[in-house]
Parts: sequence; structure tokens; C-alpha cells
Amino acid sequence: MTEHNFITGDEYLKHFYELPQLPQLPLADEDFISAWQETEKHSAIEFLENLYNVNFNFDWRNVNAIKISFIQTLAGKLPSIYTENHDDFEALSSFVSGKTAIRKLPVTVNAFTMSTNIRDVRHKIILLNRAPYSNIDAEILNLTAEDWLKKSQKIRSRHESAHYETLRLLGGMKNHALDEILADALGQIAAFKNFSVTRQRIFFGLNGVKCTGRLSFYVQKVLPTDREKVYRAVGTVLDKIESEIANCTDLEIICKIAGKSIADRL
Repeated sequence: MTEHNFITGDEYLKHFYELPQLPQLPLADEDFISAWQETEKHSAIEFLENLYNVNFNFDWRNVNAIKISFIQTLAGKLPSIYTENHDDFEALSSFVSGKTAIRKLPVTVNAFTMSTNIRDVRHKIILLNRAPYSNIDAEILNLTAEDWLKKSQKIRSRHESAHYETLRLLGGMKNHALDEILADALGQIAAFKNFSVTRQRIFFGLNGVKCTGRLSFYVQKVLPTDREKVYRAVGTVLDKIESEIANCTDLEIICKIAGKSIADRL
């Protein structure tokens, strides 16, 4: 990436969503949902191959663990595909996006709200892999390994639902720090019943103006010399958001966080 492709930290921190007049919630399911109603009659891979009239040529590591279900969001139901092996997750994420070659993913990446693109069939699905959230060890959160895996799945499910909700309710979804704070806040509440700024710093790998985790992936378009400025800004607004969203409904959290930029919170 050459320098002219980067944006400044100030530009990055200005992102927010205009809040429209919201209709009755939840929104009606999108039309494509009807094509997924027969999932219980087939194995997950068989169903997907029949749905898209393709053959996924892959030696699945744990095919019996691959399941399809539905997640109810404020924006309607969304099909969700669950895996329990990172190789299977990589393969499915590549296949349903229309790629023939499997794209390797970091071990920290275990969830997507993504568009399918097989034989020009396009719609949104959620893809989730069972693994510790943000690749964080259970001991860091004083949890058992099994409890942390269960909570990780709840966080991912609610996190990805939040991206779909901003897309349908607010008109967009981004891999941006503001969107990730929003999605993680709802995920934390789903799993822990509260939002903790300390927990969020751990999930982001954020320590002052240094970042060793997920947050670094969301600032790749920011000038390298400006990234510490973004990290500092994110750290500052996290403290404010913790109290701002206490005792709020999910919709109130979406509106409060998405409707105001990080820059305007400083």
C-alpha cells in the first residue's frame, strides 16, 4: 500500500452513522431466508452444495460439527454456519464467497458477517468458528476453558448480528474501530451481562498507544505514523462508552455508539 492510499488518523476517527427514523423492529426477514428453511433435512455441507448447485472439494476436518441455524437479530433472521475447526472455517469462508482457492486466515479470525457469491447468488450469512474470542486465553479472564468457549460463541454470535443490524438499520457495516466497539459491546453484554472497558482492552490488544491484537487490523488504512493517535483515542472513548451504555437496550446501544464518531467523543 503506497502512502497516497492511506487516510489520516483524523479522517479515520470521524466515521459515524446518520441515524434514520427506524421502523417497527425486528425488521421482516429478507426474501432469501425462505431458501434456507429445509436445512434440518440435510447435513450442512450437503444442504449448501444443493442450495448453490456446487461441489465443495475439500477434505473436511470435522464435517459432523458443521451446523446451520438461524440467528434472530433486530434486522431479521440470518443463517448462521458453525464450525469447530479453523481449517473448515477457512474453507467455508472461501467457498461461500465464490473463491476456488482457500484463503488462509489468522487464528484470531473466527467469524464473519459475509456475502455469499456462488453462481451469482448473493445474500448475507454469518459464519462462526468455535474458538477463544480474540485468541485470548481463558486464564486471562479467570474462566475455565469450556466456559470461555461458550462465552466466546455468544460474543461472536451477537457481534456479527450487530454488523448485520447496522447494515440494514443504518445503511452500512465496516471493519472500523467504532463498529467493532459497538459489536463487541453487544457481544460482551450477551455473554457477561455487562460491558467492561478492561475486558475490551484485552479483546483489542490495546495498551495505551500500543496495540498487539485485533484493533491493529482495523487501522490498516491509517497512516502508520497516525495509528498511535487512533489507539489513544479509542482508549479514551472506551472509558466514556462504558458508562454511556449502562442499562441501555440493544437498540439504544446501537444508536448511542454508531451515531457519534470517536472524534466527537474526545
